[in-house]
Amino acid sequence: MAALDFLNKSFFSPRFMLPLHLVQLLLISVAMGLSVPRLFMKNQPRTRANTIALGMGGKSLILLMYQLLSEYSRPFQRWHSFKANAIINCLEVVFWGAVAFLVMQANLKRCSGISCYLSWGVVGLAIVLNISMSYTAAIAIRQYREFKARRNGTDAHADRERGSSCSMVALRSTDTKA
Repeated sequence: MAALDFLNKSFFSPRFMLPLHLVQLLLISVAMGLSVPRLFMKNQPRTRANTIALGMGGKSLILLMYQLLSEYSRPFQRWHSFKANAIINCLEVVFWGAVAFLVMQANLKRCSGISCYLSWGVVGLAIVLNISMSYTAAIAIRQYREFKARRNGTDAHADRERGSSCSMVALRSTDTKA
């Protein structure tokens, strides 16, 4: 998998995952906090653009808590899955991109008063969350690839030193056993 070899750089180290998740937790809470007052403003229609950040934020908080608890809390570690984390983090990129797009589209149609400022704040936070979720997804994919390499009995670090990909080494090792 030469296409994903850039994930082997130290920039995508799994040690950045916890601080990144904590920052995302804060950003998601702020995005939801900016969306709540828009629902209770007088003379403002309640549209999907007003509520999408609440729905996506709630979903993201639940999925983020799953990742944090299954990674760092002993009673929940039996539900930990590198593959599930990679899938969740890849989907989060799409979801927060949709939040940014839909709220921006609604702002361009009609935007006035304090609700407008709150909406643009949600757009900005959704864009920042989209970028940070992309980074988290890259780290999660790296963790999953390393887990697969360890499970298949190959040493991912030694394979990188030799310049071969993990999947090819795993394929060669199964051929020699037959």
